[in-house]
Amino acid sequence: MTKKEREEIKREIAYRDVMTRKLIKISKTLFFLFLLFAAIAIWGFTGLHDNFLSMAEGIRNVLKWIGLVGAVITGLLTVMFYLSYHNSKKYVFALIDKVQNKK
Repeated sequence: MTKKEREEIKREIAYRDVMTRKLIKISKTLFFLFLLFAAIAIWGFTGLHDNFLSMAEGIRNVLKWIGLVGAVITGLLTVMFYLSYHNSKKYVFALIDKVQNKK
């Protein structure tokens, strides 16, 4: 492996490492949104009534379906982003091994 190829791989490793960090940040944000939408859906479907959140049944009905759809979408996106993060991390480690073993 020539020095030019090693430098190119090192630049790719640095770039992929930055992108991998962005993936996990997005995944954490999506997981938080999933929990939020799931809580709204559970609140809407269970029919809990309290003095703090007194709403009309029509609004509760709309919110429970928005919460359910949002929870399903963000749940799927969370899983997809986490799998992408895992695969990206494995690829970066493979590139690092490639650079270290070919010296």
